[in-house]
Amino acid sequence: MSDQRFTPEMTVDEAFKIHAGARRVFARFHLGGCSHCAISESHTIGAVSEDYGIPLPMLLESLNALFAQGDLAVGAKVRIPDEIRAKIPQLAEVPEIGEITEAESGAYTAEFGDVRLQGLAEDFVPVQADATPA
Repeated sequence: MSDQRFTPEMTVDEAFKIHAGARRVFARFHLGGCSHCAISESHTIGAVSEDYGIPLPMLLESLNALFAQGDLAVGAKVRIPDEIRAKIPQLAEVPEIGEITEAESGAYTAEFGDVRLQGLAEDFVPVQADATPA
């Protein structure tokens, strides 16, 4: 994944396919979340920048930063960040340590006992490999 980069000529659909976090980046710029800020998946990143007045270097920097988040390997031990655990009461009973079971295009699936969570690398905190699920 580290060889891939977002470019102005890339369509929004292509961006979504190479990294799952692209949707989150567009949402941070208030793009794609409602009828007033809908973006077409056939638009290029350059066209989105121009049409919505978002400086292209800023948009590309935010998108390409997704590749700097780091990778989590299948089998890696992880925990849920405290700030996420604190916001979702249902996570109080979820084991402290889980394991990455799937990884694809920047999206990860982690199993915490009987609970399966999906997210980006930023949604999980790596722990030492010798940690065991609680």
